[in-house]
Order: sequence, then structure tokens, then C-alpha cells
Amino acid sequence: MTEGELAERIGLTLDQFKIALPGATKAGFPVPDELFANRRYWPACVAWLDRRYGLRPDGAGGPYEPDGEEHWRD
Repeated sequence: MTEGELAERIGLTLDQFKIALPGATKAGFPVPDELFANRRYWPACVAWLDRRYGLRPDGAGGPYEPDGEEHWRD
């Protein structure tokens, strides 16, 4: 994906994305791939975001570990 496409999907303006990009890259955000016209692979970006926000406890993705018993109310 282009930087503009990534920014839009993440919910940032292109300028905001470009400001955040150096820090995100240092934290492991996927880099552009020369083989594919310097675009980033969207599923890899999603995986990075999921790990960043604790949605992939094992670092790789589902199935997710249960976090405890659910207490439903009628």
C-alpha cells in the first residue's frame, strides 16, 4: 500500500502519518518492499498494529487465549 492508502486506513492525514512513520518504523512497522514498487503489505501492517495494541498475545495471532470466565447477566 502507498503511504496515502495506509494513512487513510489507519485514520490519519498523510501529514500525520509521515510524522508518526519514523517512530513506528523504529518500533518494527513494516518497511516498503522494493520488489513491489516500495509499497507496504497491508496484512503485515495490521499484524503490527494488533501486536502494538495487545490483540495478539502470542505475537502471531489467533486463536486468542481466554482472559478469564465471562460473567453474563440475564
